[in-house]
Amino acid sequence: MINKRLLKSKMVLEDKTQNDIAKLFGFSIPSINKRFNGKVKFKPDEIKKIKEYLKLTNDEVVEIFINE
Repeated sequence: MINKRLLKSKMVLEDKTQNDIAKLFGFSIPSINKRFNGKVKFKPDEIKKIKEYLKLTNDEVVEIFINE
């Protein structure tokens, strides 16, 4: 499961919402919610896009998406 708390804190710092992330990918709200709740894993290309969008460091990416 992703580190949802850290991801959401990074989103707040960048003034972004789950709706913004859903729009980034063209996903519906239920679809993005499944990813945030760990029911569906983020794909590597999605992680890369979020990294750029939220200006995450490599360490933050590992902490959020890899250290499950």
